[in-house]
Amino acid sequence: MNYKRLLYYASMIYGILVTLFMLVAFGPKFIGEFQEKGLAYLGEIVAAFGNWYDDPIAFFLTYFIGYAVIWSRQTLGAAIIIIADILFFAFNIQNMGVFIFILPTLLVAILYLLYWYKYEHTTNTAELNS
Repeated sequence: MNYKRLLYYASMIYGILVTLFMLVAFGPKFIGEFQEKGLAYLGEIVAAFGNWYDDPIAFFLTYFIGYAVIWSRQTLGAAIIIIADILFFAFNIQNMGVFIFILPTLLVAILYLLYWYKYEHTTNTAELNS
């Protein structure tokens, strides 16, 4: 069995499911607030990075950017974006409901890091040594 493909597809399929879950959870709120407040809402999103209590849109946007980079380029930096996002919001919690979103996104990053370490990292190292 090809474990490289299995790990790759597991990380991508699980990532798609988590991203769809987050789009369903946050998409309507984001669109509604943006229609109501216009560009001023973008300023509120920036403020939400410092104080996430009732508006997790900043977390969602940074996760979405990180996952888009994972999907398109499959670099280590993308997984680091997601993990940094998770750590930032995990230490900035005022609402324990945050873990409903942090734990699935952490698993996306961990699955991708496993894939990267096991196959991309070892492949690049083997190429350098030959």
